[in-house]
Amino acid sequence: MELAMVADLTEIPQEAFDALDNSAGAGACYQRLLQRQADMRWSVSYLRAIENGCLKAAVPVYTCRAKAWPHPAYDARTWPLPDDVRDAAAPAECLLVGGCSDGRSSLHVKRTDGQMHGLCALITEIARFAAKEDRCLVFPYLNGASRMALTEATHDAIAWSLLRTEALLRDVSDPGWESSIGSEARGVLRRDRRLIEAAGLSTVVHSLAEIEDEACRLIAEHNVRKGELDHPEFALLRYSEWLECAGAELIVFYATTADVTGVLTAIIWKEELELCEIGLTGRESPQRLAAYLKLVFHMPLEFARARGLRNIRVGFAAETSKRARGAAIEELYGGVLDHAHTRRLT
Repeated sequence: MELAMVADLTEIPQEAFDALDNSAGAGACYQRLLQRQADMRWSVSYLRAIENGCLKAAVPVYTCRAKAWPHPAYDARTWPLPDDVRDAAAPAECLLVGGCSDGRSSLHVKRTDGQMHGLCALITEIARFAAKEDRCLVFPYLNGASRMALTEATHDAIAWSLLRTEALLRDVSDPGWESSIGSEARGVLRRDRRLIEAAGLSTVVHSLAEIEDEACRLIAEHNVRKGELDHPEFALLRYSEWLECAGAELIVFYATTADVTGVLTAIIWKEELELCEIGLTGRESPQRLAAYLKLVFHMPLEFARARGLRNIRVGFAAETSKRARGAAIEELYGGVLDHAHTRRLT
């Protein structure tokens, strides 16, 4: 296997890159990573592996150029890890492996029979790259399969913690999907539909351009009510990036009654629909609950089936509610390979 560190993702063909591992969805796709490469807060390299003329891996490795992490969710010192491990993860002390944004990462390593091809050699090479600058390795927001593969490749040297969970509806375009989720989940969906019908909702699917001002205002106001810092201009900036991400399509689900208006942004990439942010007005009421359920579950289900999309990423919150409606829950982990273990791998 031929290994090389390259500084520009355009040296790697897009089709080959996106075929490696798309388990992290649109946030880890080629065009999205090109946007991260252009972000001057980061310096990025890619460990490229080629075997018999075929791309086997293109692992992104990020160095933070700032004194503080651009987003606190990527500061491993805030993760539930042993104190000595956390203390080693200052921006100047580590490399992020896999991703630096969007709350989900991929190693971008080709899987063969479920196994990551040549992972031991890849991690050893990345450890050499880090050790030259006396840095340790941080692995943010990886799924369970990636965690297990890395644990084996590093002989259980990485300290891991559970960072968040994500809900997914899988194979929703399969005609037998609803039968497969169990009688209790089907009962919950039927109750939802009765509530939604009684609410008399008016619904439509928009492009962002058709509803840009209202959608960004509703999303920002909703986030502020939850105690988050936001503004319609910030929301517009977030979605402007997605509009420029070739291969990804941004849509807005819209639902309204006399008393409630709601929006939900979503991204279509390959065979997947990823739900993003909601904005919902009004006080707690059956109508507001109906609008929420229509936006977060039933409109996406109807849309995905109509478009032949296979999976829906339903988001990171309200795990119990989503599991009750047939969602599978995937755990996402953060790990740190401290300085000593990073050097030993070399």
